[in-house]
Amino acid sequence: MNVLGLVQLTQVAQDYAGYSYCFGIDGLVQRKRLSSAEQLLALLKSALAAAVGPADGVASGIAFRAARAGDLNAIPEVCAVMSSGRVPAEMRLASLQMGQHLWEISRHWDWTQSVHEQLDDMARRHDLHHAVAFGTLVSETTSSQVRAIAAYLFNVARSIVAAGVRVIPLDETEGQHVLTTVQPTIARLAASCADKHAGDIATVPGGTGWWDESV
Repeated sequence: MNVLGLVQLTQVAQDYAGYSYCFGIDGLVQRKRLSSAEQLLALLKSALAAAVGPADGVASGIAFRAARAGDLNAIPEVCAVMSSGRVPAEMRLASLQMGQHLWEISRHWDWTQSVHEQLDDMARRHDLHHAVAFGTLVSETTSSQVRAIAAYLFNVARSIVAAGVRVIPLDETEGQHVLTTVQPTIARLAASCADKHAGDIATVPGGTGWWDESV
């Protein structure tokens, strides 16, 4: 296991504003429906279970397995599904922006060079979503598919929490508590996303239809 590579990958700065927009954090705060760490935790769990896991989580697992097996033909299919109407437009746009951002940053890391040599041409010809970029790169850090998916989900969770902490606002300690509390949920969700195929990527409702209206 390449522990330092995994840490480097998960520490890459993400577009917090993109997640804030995708999951309606700004609007919820303005309507006074999101004002506490408890509400942020409830929103985060709903977002992971109903939107991020069934779509991005599954896609990251597919990309991980394809990269580990050298089965590059599986990657364009999952890219196409993630660019289809199964994923709302705002999530697609944020995913593409973050995917390209991660791919370009990782180009300068020594341990990712073999991945780039194999996939740079494909990345130029197909939409490179965040889950796909992360899934292929994380394949160089661990042999466990579930661990790879969990790392992706945690990375997304951290970005959502960072957006919530900034917008609500909350103390950083409260944000860290939310991340600690959601870890068992991430572990269960990662296991449920493993060994799926492109056809298993779920359709995510647009707007706020993915989250519990009781938040």
